[in-house]
Amino acid sequence: MEVYKYNETILACRMCLMCRHACTVGNVTQNDANIPRGKALLLFVEQMELLDWDDRAVDIVYECTNCHLCREWCVNGWDIASVMLAARADVVERGLEPQAANIIMKKFNKSGNQYGETKSRLKEWIDTIQLPEKADVLYFAGCTTAFRRPEIAKAAVAVMKKCGTDFTMLADEPCCGEPLYVLGYRSAAKVLAERTLDRILATGAKTVVSSSPTCVETFRHGYREWGVEVPDDMRFLHISEYLANEIGSGRLEMTRPLNITLTYHDPCSLGRELRIFDEPRRVLKAVSGIEFREMRLTHEHSLCCGNGGGVPATSVEIAYGAGKNAGEEVLETGADVLITACPSCKQSFTKHVGAMEVWDIAELVERAL
Repeated sequence: MEVYKYNETILACRMCLMCRHACTVGNVTQNDANIPRGKALLLFVEQMELLDWDDRAVDIVYECTNCHLCREWCVNGWDIASVMLAARADVVERGLEPQAANIIMKKFNKSGNQYGETKSRLKEWIDTIQLPEKADVLYFAGCTTAFRRPEIAKAAVAVMKKCGTDFTMLADEPCCGEPLYVLGYRSAAKVLAERTLDRILATGAKTVVSSSPTCVETFRHGYREWGVEVPDDMRFLHISEYLANEIGSGRLEMTRPLNITLTYHDPCSLGRELRIFDEPRRVLKAVSGIEFREMRLTHEHSLCCGNGGGVPATSVEIAYGAGKNAGEEVLETGADVLITACPSCKQSFTKHVGAMEVWDIAELVERAL
């Protein structure tokens, strides 16, 4: 059982309330069962055989956005999100996963992605832009970009062409496997990951650039943790790192002043997991004619948009509530435009920031060329 590997965390968190204020889900439900202490106590009493796995216990395990905010506020760095992922793997092994998770699994079995759709919104467009089959760099859009936010990929491609980068894309891009992993389907995630890596390697690319911080985090760290062998000479960059590098080298110049006020949201995977905070801000500050306003909570303490950890599939109400809470902080800045660096964050914030425009960081750069 996977969760037994985290007994030290469970024992540490089961009686502690110090991160209660930070829990993304707890701040929506106002239910002590959802905060890290409640989750740890649930697993403790289950291990002591004082509780059987009923539907409500399973729901609590899946009511976590995997944002790791609790870890950042914890003086000892305990991380309940990792415990929840292990618990989900155990729940799946018992065949007790919620119906919503099982539906996502069936969508993957049918179409290879969490949306259950056979064709992305990028496939036909990719066929028209005449990219080589092999290149030094692969641009990996990620599922949410490909199926819900194609404008992000189109902006990234325009910028990469402007920089003269030798790159290609996969017209029928597979999923990195992370959505299955966070729902507890670890064996299926590993199989998908191996197939995806084979597709990447077939392009000859040694560098993969992605607009999805979740994909980048999965490629950099997740694959090796899952037992997938990644070549040592492979590099995986988030688009913000690529843009910062191109600006720093002089290959990317933005000459069009935008004359707008911006704020920026640090995504969970990009910030708390990859610790990429400075590169997006260097990109923003290189744009002419902007006023940059930081939000009250930034960097490792940035609020979660609610679209992580499989929660939009298993509890849409919690996902919406978390996005609303984060959106209220965005609106406090009074900025004209919110800049995101994650397609899932853009998907969430467009519902929660009123008339404020929401742009991906690549869209900002494209507008400033």
